[in-house]
Amino acid sequence: MNNEAKHHEYIKSKGKFTIACNPVIFSPEEIALLEKYGYWFEALVEGRLLPFSAEQKQFVDVAQMRKKPETLYEKLWFRYIKRKEIELKKGATLYTSPLLEDDTFYNREMAKVLRSNMLKLTRENHRQ
Repeated sequence: MNNEAKHHEYIKSKGKFTIACNPVIFSPEEIALLEKYGYWFEALVEGRLLPFSAEQKQFVDVAQMRKKPETLYEKLWFRYIKRKEIELKKGATLYTSPLLEDDTFYNREMAKVLRSNMLKLTRENHRQ
């Protein structure tokens, strides 16, 4: 069996790829591509399948951060890997909404004090 046939057989045998991050940043078309080729991309990057074309060799180089992504597949896999890294670092906080009470930069009490001070200054300046 030649390399190309081996790759096609690998894609068929693995089935639908499980996306291991929140797919919110991907379009439906990108999700479909990841689901179809995700296991194949992983196998190429991890060396379980050897690249047989220049495009596949470049894909591996991009995945190993030796080159910048250029093609649709390279950009998609790059975004997928980076999204997984971000979610791993940020964890559950990535998807929680910040509460206004938690904002120490400018909260509701500070706004009240500022409004009160501005009102005082305005009154004092208009009396003169």
